[in-house]
Amino acid sequence: MAEFMFERELERMFAEAPAFPDAQLFAVQVEERLARGWTFRRFLIGGLGAVGGVIGGAQLLGSGVLSRAGELTAASQHYAAAQVAQLLPTNLTPSGFPLGEALWMSAALALVAVGLALTRAIREI
Repeated sequence: MAEFMFERELERMFAEAPAFPDAQLFAVQVEERLARGWTFRRFLIGGLGAVGGVIGGAQLLGSGVLSRAGELTAASQHYAAAQVAQLLPTNLTPSGFPLGEALWMSAALALVAVGLALTRAIREI
């Protein structure tokens, strides 16, 4: 029985943390350190992301992917223009039909929409 009473008294004593006179100051200092750490982390992550983007862009330019994409765009533009020319009467056929640029713009806008949807989903979590 004495052990049970001792345990209850011990639990009661440790259930409440003692109040220190500088508790508010300590809390403010901890919050400042946490805020300062996040600012540094944001700059570090952003800087490393920018460096990685520059390296990736240089690799992309050096690999010849952009020239191959240009060739594919030109080929698809000629094919689409031929298909449109077959569908439309001769007097309505546009000269220099810029379908390739429209496709690239559509793809870019789709990527932007996906990015916005992801950031909204992440923010709501």
